[in-house]
Amino acid sequence: MLRSKTLLMFLLKALVFYTLLSLPISAYDEAYGNFYRKLSDQCFGHFRGSGFAKFNSMKDPAMTHVNVGNYALKLPDGSFDTAAIDINTRILGYIPTILFISLVLASPVPWKRRLVALGTGMILVMLLVIFKHWISLLWLCEENAWLKLTNFTGFSKTVLTFTNTFISSSSFTVPYFVVGIWLLVTFRLDDLKEKPQAPAKNK
Repeated sequence: MLRSKTLLMFLLKALVFYTLLSLPISAYDEAYGNFYRKLSDQCFGHFRGSGFAKFNSMKDPAMTHVNVGNYALKLPDGSFDTAAIDINTRILGYIPTILFISLVLASPVPWKRRLVALGTGMILVMLLVIFKHWISLLWLCEENAWLKLTNFTGFSKTVLTFTNTFISSSSFTVPYFVVGIWLLVTFRLDDLKEKPQAPAKNK
């Protein structure tokens, strides 16, 4: 009965935290979008040799406009042709992030462990988000062969296609990874063991 009550309280707390953080407040999307674009500029401003990616805000704070080009293909006027894509940073990164935060904050473990889990897990979740975006950029380059930044063939093309389809382009598989990260950084093996009940006191 006690374990069922603990589980119920955990689910209720996680739902409350997630609901509050997922409210359609533009300030949330704007703050996360700015952070995401700065991080992406650091990671993908230069990639695959002479390639580059530019990340710009849009009217919708949840959206980011991405341009990918090749410095080796400079036009006579000094400009570059680029392949472009619009990404939803709310779906790509914000939602997985707040899902992780909600799970950790609601976890029935001491606060010290929750704080450590938040610090460690946030890094892992961000790496997951960046990995997803890296795959999507590779796919964009592969779909626009004129950029001359990728040339996947055979098994490598199969791996890229699979990863892009089931991880980068899918919004259904990422929550499983987030839950896995939460379990990894929050709980210990001892938490899974049945704790002995204290003996009843004699009256």
